[in-house]
Amino acid sequence: MTNPLEDIDGIGSTYADRLRDAGFENVAELSEAEPGEVSEAAETSESEAEDWIEQAVGIDGEGRESSPEAVEDGDDAGDMGEKDGSDGEDEENEPEQDDGAEQEDDGVEQDDEAEREDEPEQEDETEKTDETGDEEEDQETEDDDSEEPSDGEDDEKDEAEDDEETEDEEEEEKTTKDRLKELGFYDNDFTEFPPELSGLKRFKAEKNPEPVIEALRIQGYDTVFMRLELVEALGRIGDESAVDVLLDEVNDNDTRMEAMDALGRIGSERATDKILELLDPERKLQPHVRAKAAETAGRIRDPEAVDLLVQTLDSDSSEVRGTAAEALARIGEAEDANVTDKLGTVLEEETEETVRMSAARALRSLGTDDARNVLAGYENDRNELVAEAASAAQS
Repeated sequence: MTNPLEDIDGIGSTYADRLRDAGFENVAELSEAEPGEVSEAAETSESEAEDWIEQAVGIDGEGRESSPEAVEDGDDAGDMGEKDGSDGEDEENEPEQDDGAEQEDDGVEQDDEAEREDEPEQEDETEKTDETGDEEEDQETEDDDSEEPSDGEDDEKDEAEDDEETEDEEEEEKTTKDRLKELGFYDNDFTEFPPELSGLKRFKAEKNPEPVIEALRIQGYDTVFMRLELVEALGRIGDESAVDVLLDEVNDNDTRMEAMDALGRIGSERATDKILELLDPERKLQPHVRAKAAETAGRIRDPEAVDLLVQTLDSDSSEVRGTAAEALARIGEAEDANVTDKLGTVLEEETEETVRMSAARALRSLGTDDARNVLAGYENDRNELVAEAASAAQS
């Protein structure tokens, strides 16, 4: 059984397509390749190509004779047992009406009848009218009393509303765990903390991005540690389907740097616009953020980033200047003479040797006659790495 190129950490769909176009169909063929061939085919650095080849040799040596054993789900029975014996509780009988009150009313009525028998039977129309009016007033009073809710009923309503709010809060709290369970994060033995980390490692090993993407989209899942782990896993899986959710994470200060790193690993040009927004000097972002954006642009290798990267060579930060030059070296497709002139100026005037070295590498990667002419004057440079790049460009 041959292993696909995507089994290598750092090789996403974009790199894999480039390698297959160059004739490297699987891990076995990659393990026998030379770093220079892989670097040229994938349009990446030789150090990264060497890392891929080392991984390929290890995977090919193992033989991959059997697929990973399915992990048994030992928690379903426990979940079924989590419910308390609430279903078995007997419903309480409604309180019976107090018969004593009815008997007392009967006694009062009998006493009234006895009193009426003892009274003289002389009643005029006026007394009858008064009695009728009194009875009507009493009846109206009783009706009004029955319509007005008692204090006890108000308390019961308040308690019911509080219970509903508590239930809503508990349901909202359950949502994340329930959703993660539906996605399969708990379908294994818990050997990590938090427990969903075990499931994440399984998805990463299986190169399965879908549940990881959906987990990042869960509203309210704000555990920074796990979000960073999810972002890193998507970068390792290297599937282009993760680009959109990773672009969302770039907007989050907690996960921005890791999300850019993951996008660089995937290498999709769909991320270029967002990365260039972070590189734009008008945003006035911190130097380490702009440097990471320049690095990511270089790993994506989109020629659309060249102009802004050239402008970035004028940054006040040596870290940003260096990563911009390194990114230009990675892209290596700029035909504009302005790019060559700008890199030549950096090589001549820059005081930071790491930035000069990156500029020399960028000129070598351009491979144009103008770039070679600029480097020709640096074959005996004081910086051995600059001199090495200059000499290699002439061969």
